[in-house]
Amino acid sequence: MQKEDAYNFSIPKRQSPIAIFLIVQKLIEQIIRQFWPILLVVILNNLDFQTKGSSSSEDPYMTRILFVLGGISAIGSIIAYFKFYYYITDDEFVIEKGLFQKKKINIPFDRIQTINFEQNLIHQAFNVVSLEVDSAGSNQKEISLQAIKREEAEAIRAFIMTEKAKSQSVVQKETQEVIIEEERPNILMRLNPFDLIKVGISQNHIRGLGIIMGFGFWIFQTVIDFDFIDENNPMDMVEHELGLGSLLSFWVYLILALIIFSILISLILTVFQHFDLRFFRTKAGFKVVSGLFTKREESANINKIQFIRWEDSILKRIFNIFQLGLFQASSAAVNIRQSINIPGCYADQINTVRATYFPEEANLNYSTHQISPLIIGRRVLYLGGIPALILLINAFFHQSVFLGIAALLWPIGIFFTSRIFHKNWKFHVSEEGILTENGIIGTQFTLLKWYKVQAVKTRQSIYQAKKQVADLYFYTAAGTIKIPYVPLAKAQEITNYVLYKVEVDGRSWM
Repeated sequence: MQKEDAYNFSIPKRQSPIAIFLIVQKLIEQIIRQFWPILLVVILNNLDFQTKGSSSSEDPYMTRILFVLGGISAIGSIIAYFKFYYYITDDEFVIEKGLFQKKKINIPFDRIQTINFEQNLIHQAFNVVSLEVDSAGSNQKEISLQAIKREEAEAIRAFIMTEKAKSQSVVQKETQEVIIEEERPNILMRLNPFDLIKVGISQNHIRGLGIIMGFGFWIFQTVIDFDFIDENNPMDMVEHELGLGSLLSFWVYLILALIIFSILISLILTVFQHFDLRFFRTKAGFKVVSGLFTKREESANINKIQFIRWEDSILKRIFNIFQLGLFQASSAAVNIRQSINIPGCYADQINTVRATYFPEEANLNYSTHQISPLIIGRRVLYLGGIPALILLINAFFHQSVFLGIAALLWPIGIFFTSRIFHKNWKFHVSEEGILTENGIIGTQFTLLKWYKVQAVKTRQSIYQAKKQVADLYFYTAAGTIKIPYVPLAKAQEITNYVLYKVEVDGRSWM
């Protein structure tokens, strides 16, 4: 007997009692996320009162107000838990909820795109999962169960996917078997600790650097508020202590320290997000399981994947790894968070995914094309000329030689990078699909099958219309692929051919 047979999904059920703690936890996170400036002011004011020896009567009422609001919201969330029910009818997933106004959500099986699991530390301690159902026709996840037993969640997913497969038409019968999840999927890759280090080092460190700079700025402002340094010109103190000869070294060491700390932050975030990442090939398509404190399980059905994208960078090339993205049709697929991203993939694993998504690709003949060199002048004008003009104006008013030199060098740098951008932008066209590649210091590849295209559009600015070039757009259920500055005749030829292929191809994009 299959494990889903042990559950009667037609009976309305509440979530696990653990959901109460998770609702309160999420509430606290939302309060902190939305009101952190107020909380920061309260904390700094309390520190200021303690530093200056103020009495407790001077403590502002804001703290008490926040606690009262938090308590009221927590009580409301607990009551909402007892008003939340879920069940399954013959062909629908149903949610009933509402504190003061009852709300019923019915999602037919044929609208359900993906069912994913997530586990934070509380989930793992009690062997429960958060179940998220993503459906077509909505801009967000319509069903999210905070905590149910993992066995029940797996049974729900298996039941829905099985019933969904049974209801498919005869035209889709040949792909029916790929909808049902297999018990023992084939593992394609697993990130070991050394792989995690490579992924962390090769990540974009701008985010980590931004966190450090923001935290440093907060510390700096806090120090100023407590009058530990001169607010008017604090760098005079540094220059006085170090001397003019050592000031340059101070900045060099500071920049190096920021780079090192940003790498460490990237490593830490990589471990948190991708710890023990496992990438599986299943009958349905692919599945990814990863996470240290919060374990997330995401699935991508092969017939829902609209296009795939992989990219490298200078650091990734050193380690011979790629970042892989599977973009599947879903209500929030245009959000990068909803696409499935696998870091640290090697070339053979990329080829396996390509062969699964586009089996006939290896036997196709591709014609290679480049975009128009006119894009170089446009990039130099907008990315080089306008910033250079702003720098020149600032250099004039501030009498700065440094800004003047930067204003002269900036367009030159943009010119050379634009030449590289043009040289690297290629698109390879075949009878069944297209492969694009572009980048300056790294290369991004995108593979798309024609029958996945929902619409094609060419767009021209006034300048492009005069020069007989156009931007070419391919719209899919998972986002848009753009090719800039295509010769107009070529863009029209591709547009007509793709529209023809979509019309005569009997396969569904889903």
